[in-house]
Amino acid sequence: MRHRWVVAACGCALLLAGCATTRHGTLKKLPSGPEFPVTVTVSESEATVKGTDEQTGEQFEGTFHVVESSADRGMLGPAPAVGGGAVTPGVAPPPVRATKGTIHMTGRLEGSKGTSLRCTIEIERTLTMKGGGACVLLDSGDPNPAYTLRF
Repeated sequence: MRHRWVVAACGCALLLAGCATTRHGTLKKLPSGPEFPVTVTVSESEATVKGTDEQTGEQFEGTFHVVESSADRGMLGPAPAVGGGAVTPGVAPPPVRATKGTIHMTGRLEGSKGTSLRCTIEIERTLTMKGGGACVLLDSGDPNPAYTLRF
């Protein structure tokens, strides 16, 4: 009976690995402009952002693609159970590095009233896939962020 639960758990983990996570966040105009809600759908390979600035009525939508994906090498995973490893009974193996990492994406948000933003975001590779980033106005030539995105 226990074997069936292990197989079922492994199957669910494989299904979840390819799924997207939907998060609610905000897009805020800098330096102290309005903040409006956005919906972000994130997967390992891309993210989609949709939202409407309630003050202006402008609808924003865009897709982001992976630029770089990295593992966080600075964290150690939990220590294994006492009692030894499979190789040497009675001696526990050293802690294993965690698989948590970051995903860097870039893309454009297009507004229905002509605003065009180039955004760079960083996503924590966790079950919740939370993250954020900065957006610059595409046509202005100003390298300073015009908006921040948090989810």
